[in-house]
Amino acid sequence: MIQTNEKEDCEKTIANLTSLDYIVLAAMHHTDLKTMIKVSPVELVVSCEKFFDCKLMRKMDKTPPLKLQTKIQNWLNSVEYLQYTKNINKSLTLEEKEKIRKIYVKLQLKSHDLSELTNLGIIVLEKKKIELIQYWNILVEFYKLKDAISLKDSMDKFAISVPVMFTMGIANGTQFIEMFKTMDVGMYEYMSANPEINPIFLDYLGSSSEHTVE
Repeated sequence: MIQTNEKEDCEKTIANLTSLDYIVLAAMHHTDLKTMIKVSPVELVVSCEKFFDCKLMRKMDKTPPLKLQTKIQNWLNSVEYLQYTKNINKSLTLEEKEKIRKIYVKLQLKSHDLSELTNLGIIVLEKKKIELIQYWNILVEFYKLKDAISLKDSMDKFAISVPVMFTMGIANGTQFIEMFKTMDVGMYEYMSANPEINPIFLDYLGSSSEHTVE
């Protein structure tokens, strides 16, 4: 059981989960390995620490399905993953590696242990997804109306959530690009001007047309 003070702390932590935290939570839930390697290893582990502390995630205590085992093994053997580990080993500082190690020890995890979302974690993620769908639909509505002013105001309001909209398969890349044409605003300049907007979403712009939300 979570004690009262710990529960209050967790409620605060969950209420303040960042866009990146939700990217990681969704990636973990769907075993989205390609998204995981786009996140800094330190940021990835720090997010997971929050999830474990607040009972949103736990170590998988059962043998994963064969399909999942095969997916993971193929990924671990892939050129892309091997190149990723090589690059990471070179780029991480000793302090960063030690920070990751300490968190793994705290969470009682080994490097290739699998984790899964708890029921609470799934509820939190689904709640966020519903919220993001509402945000996206508002943007789409103003885009269809060619209401540039309301579209820009809404984009300013929801911009930090844009990366999660893409990684969770909610946003449509083609429509998103067209929205900036409607606003007569440079998309890359707009996004790069806000350091809180994780650039991970840029990889999805050319391949997300199938994710239109009606």
